[in-house]
Amino acid sequence: MAGADRISALPEETKVFILSLLSFTDAVRTSVLSRSWRYLWTFLQHFNFDLDFGEGPVCSTEDLGRLLSSLRGPIFHFSLQCFLLAHQSSCVQHFLDLLFQKDGLGNLCVHCGGTVPQVLLPSFRLLKDLDLQWIDIILPDDFAGFEQLTSLKLHSVCISQTDMQSLIDGSKKLMSIELSFERLFTSQEDAAGEQPCSVIINCPLLKYLRFDFGEVKVEPQIISAPCLENVYVSASADYDFTREEFARVGAAALKFMPDIAHVWHLSLNFEVLMCLSKVDVPRTLRVHFRQLQCLKLIGPMYYVDERMFQVLHCLIRSMPFLENLELQCHEPPEYVDYAHNLHRRPLNEYKKEDGYLCLDQTVRRVAISVENLRVLKDLMWMINFILLNANFLEVMKITYYNDESKVESRMLKELCAVEKASTDARVVFVNMDDVSVMANEGDEVESANG
Repeated sequence: MAGADRISALPEETKVFILSLLSFTDAVRTSVLSRSWRYLWTFLQHFNFDLDFGEGPVCSTEDLGRLLSSLRGPIFHFSLQCFLLAHQSSCVQHFLDLLFQKDGLGNLCVHCGGTVPQVLLPSFRLLKDLDLQWIDIILPDDFAGFEQLTSLKLHSVCISQTDMQSLIDGSKKLMSIELSFERLFTSQEDAAGEQPCSVIINCPLLKYLRFDFGEVKVEPQIISAPCLENVYVSASADYDFTREEFARVGAAALKFMPDIAHVWHLSLNFEVLMCLSKVDVPRTLRVHFRQLQCLKLIGPMYYVDERMFQVLHCLIRSMPFLENLELQCHEPPEYVDYAHNLHRRPLNEYKKEDGYLCLDQTVRRVAISVENLRVLKDLMWMINFILLNANFLEVMKITYYNDESKVESRMLKELCAVEKASTDARVVFVNMDDVSVMANEGDEVESANG
């Protein structure tokens, strides 16, 4: 009893902190411990709910509505997943209005799906992080911005160009922005949708930007972002895109390149390279990434042709001080028949080439991550090209995830026998169990599975 008395004597804020370390279900159960604990859970400030797989005391929209109404203190963090929710618009709007009444909200994450709900986004006074997915967003007429907002993530959203611009312009403390659109429209949208919408970025504190080019015709434009260091450019290019659609996305991405030429870290997905290969990049790329130190290529390998190979050559030539190159690759979806597009040169066709200042002087490390060694076959052209041209390469680390198939020793031996420009270069294979095999030319290669 003495122990129980000491716990009950703790300050209320300490007991609420203890509850915050538990799951919400367990926190509610503590109400039976004693009278002093009965309503402490109503002062919790962090909530994560998934109404698609509801468990515990919150299994429906009615449960969540009652819970939000019964809370006694401000809510700082609220996360909601509701892909399968019926009547999404009215339900999500009701939840947002209740959160607005509570005040104090700092982090808001709402991910919907299916039918896209249309909601009027309240002007949360203290909001710092906003993460919305598959939502049709409308801002209030008197919206003046989120003064405290530092992180903005909008994925597959619908929003007017005017509201999108107001959201960015009114959030002067933004340090991170991620944007992809299901629909971006002007106030007087033309029926044909021929004219692209512009998103102007003028954020003095911005450090990270991710922008997705896709079916929606959007052209981002950076007016001022002096602190921008890290950019991820992706393209949601459908396999059924026409050549004209690929070229349109490629032209938009190419136009955006000068705006991000000062960054230190650049990530591109392979769909962007695929779209760039449909425009005359070698003749039109007039950008030099003189501060870039790390280039990361991400995504499935299902378009690797001669033109894409030229795009990669052109990009690397534009990065004179590149130090780290990362490739994170996986297999394309099963429904994509891509074999006829693959560009596999015989190993004896790879020659040392001139004009790559970064490969001549600065590239030290290459990291490659693949699902399995089948994917590695589609990267052989890049691997051979790097090994033949990187004069000061120290290590190429290849991480693969064992799918219970034996490592193809013959392929690994073939790779390790490739001529290397750097005598110090090491090729390191690492499986998912972190069992490494270091192999240079002439070394004995064994299965990393043992």
